[in-house]
Amino acid sequence: MTTSDEHRSGSGQAAPAAGSPAAETQDPSGWGAKFHSVRFRVVAAMLGMMLAGLVTAGLVTFIVQFQESDSRIDQAILDKANAVVKLVQTNKKTSGDYANRTYISALHEAAEDIEPRSNEVMAGIVDGRVAWTVEGNSDNALLDNTMFADAVELRSQVGASFGELNADGRPLRTVVVPMKGATGTFFLVGRDAGDQREHNADSVRTYSLVALAMLMAAAVIGGIVAGRLLNPLRRLREASRAVGPEDLTQRVEVRKGEDDVTLLAKTFNTMLERLDEGAQQQQQFLDDAGHELRTPLTILRGHLELVTVDDPDDVIATRDVLLDEVDRMQRLVDDLLLLANSGDPGFIRREPVRIPELMDQVMEKVHVLADRNWLIDEQADYVVEADPQRLTQALVQLAANAVKYTGRSSTIALGSRVESPTTNDGTTLPQHDTLLLWVRDDGIGIAAEDQQRIFERFGRAHTGRGEEGSGLGLAIVAAIAQAHGGVATVESEYGHGATFLIKIPLQAAGVRV
Repeated sequence: MTTSDEHRSGSGQAAPAAGSPAAETQDPSGWGAKFHSVRFRVVAAMLGMMLAGLVTAGLVTFIVQFQESDSRIDQAILDKANAVVKLVQTNKKTSGDYANRTYISALHEAAEDIEPRSNEVMAGIVDGRVAWTVEGNSDNALLDNTMFADAVELRSQVGASFGELNADGRPLRTVVVPMKGATGTFFLVGRDAGDQREHNADSVRTYSLVALAMLMAAAVIGGIVAGRLLNPLRRLREASRAVGPEDLTQRVEVRKGEDDVTLLAKTFNTMLERLDEGAQQQQQFLDDAGHELRTPLTILRGHLELVTVDDPDDVIATRDVLLDEVDRMQRLVDDLLLLANSGDPGFIRREPVRIPELMDQVMEKVHVLADRNWLIDEQADYVVEADPQRLTQALVQLAANAVKYTGRSSTIALGSRVESPTTNDGTTLPQHDTLLLWVRDDGIGIAAEDQQRIFERFGRAHTGRGEEGSGLGLAIVAAIAQAHGGVATVESEYGHGATFLIKIPLQAAGVRV
């Protein structure tokens, strides 16, 4: 009996919970995936750094601006207070009219003559109390006794004193200057700093709005730019999803450039090419093995089915046939494994090889294969970087093929030569020299239509040569030449022998002895 959840899902499996990895896999375009995307994190990091920079720059700028604004107001009211006090003291000494007045009275008259600004106030203070005030705006009193007495201590003051009073919610920057020669008498100048503070606050709001607009614009532009920069990653993800065991042909579109993302896409394509090549080699190995092992297995099964168990002679004959087929299968598997590993970096092991010594060693091994007229046509007196064992294997294979298709009186010759590329007029070209290794025979030759096919796996000539063997010998020779960066070819005319050549570019590795 199924549960209600199972009944709703239509199967015995519960639906993945929201927020689970399965749910995120099913909905890769959800908000959770977007918040965790590289694009979102890059843009968020960029905006975070911009926000921190804007806040820090704005904070420092406006703190300095506010301080400078207060400093300018303080300097302005101080200059005005000093000018009035100096004027009064000078007049007290030089003018008879002023000489008979008290300092506080003289200050009052001077303040009324100066007429402070609409946002300023002047006051005379005697023994800590306001004796008189001159307001720049008579409709709005900025100063009273109670506010002043609570905010300033003047009993021990000997120099100018700055302060800030609260005038009905508005900041009043003040300076108090003592009168020399009149103990307990002070002159006060105040200025309403509210308008300047409002102006500064407007600057802060304007800066905040501009910064917010910049952040929004940066978010939009950054999202577009990050999307374009990370577009190869999106294509890489899509290609990765499309790649499967059955299809390794997907590639990421790579645009011009040498940035990290483009290089990553190129590396990904290179990896896919290697995987595709490996898969093709594996599939080719399976196809080759299945194709070539089918015949010997059929022979084994047929003889086992037909063997007469009670007849000892039949059992022995069948045993010999089976062992021969098993040996042939073993050689076939070894050759297939050799070809399958020919693309590995460790297939050849390079070392300095002296070509004359190599050819002499090969001749020493192959001349016992059959009674033929064995010769060495030519020797290249060079030392090259190559794998002597693989080259020996290739030359021995070519010599064994030549033995198969020649008679007792035939000639089989080995040779080596280094050729430099030249033009038709004999001018040497700047390309690298080429080492030629060959095996020549005067057998029946190879038809022109078969000369390319014989180097393929299980490739055989339609007539004459190639009727025996597994068809892997020349493929192994071609693989050894290719592993050295070269190629295996044949020059032949049917009925007039054949010359098999291994051509290896020397590059900088060839040195004349």
